[in-house]
Amino acid sequence: MALPKTLASDLQAAGYYPQLTGSMLIEALFGEDILAHYVHMDTHVDLDAIHRHVTAFLVTPTRLLLAHVDDEPEAVPGHRPRGVTSTEDIPLERLRTVLISRTYEDPAEYRSSDRPVEVAITLGWGAVRRIETFPETCGDPDCDGDHGYGGSLFSEDVTLRVSAQAEGQGAVDRAEDFVLQLRRAVFAARRAAS
Repeated sequence: MALPKTLASDLQAAGYYPQLTGSMLIEALFGEDILAHYVHMDTHVDLDAIHRHVTAFLVTPTRLLLAHVDDEPEAVPGHRPRGVTSTEDIPLERLRTVLISRTYEDPAEYRSSDRPVEVAITLGWGAVRRIETFPETCGDPDCDGDHGYGGSLFSEDVTLRVSAQAEGQGAVDRAEDFVLQLRRAVFAARRAAS
């Protein structure tokens, strides 16, 4: 099985082990068609090292596939770099959260043809949960009493932010198009399952 030309081109453009990432995707597809994809390259700079990773998101008729390639976290100086890979597939009907946040320039002059300059995507299926806690108060600024803690639990397995200023408007457009196609596929899968 070969990857579609646009996906292969996006992996090449990311420039981070495209053959390895492509092999992982082919292995995980099991011959299913690809309805949509998005390739995201990210670089993190620490005080003593630069860490790169690429994540490829694929939507098939039944699943969301994620293929991730990362630099080995404990690389040995003077040795060739090693890549750490992982793949995950989530049945579409199990996606609990497909959150799209968009930022627009000049919202007072918004027209339906305007494209966002930033897109943030949060996907949740229950593998990772984040808890935010805060001390409760009674409203009295002079009260020293312990009122316990409150908080919120968030399902947040993948969060991705794409900005025109950093990655270019084309990357923002591709991310938005991808997540809208994913949302449609999840809706169809949930409807078919009920």
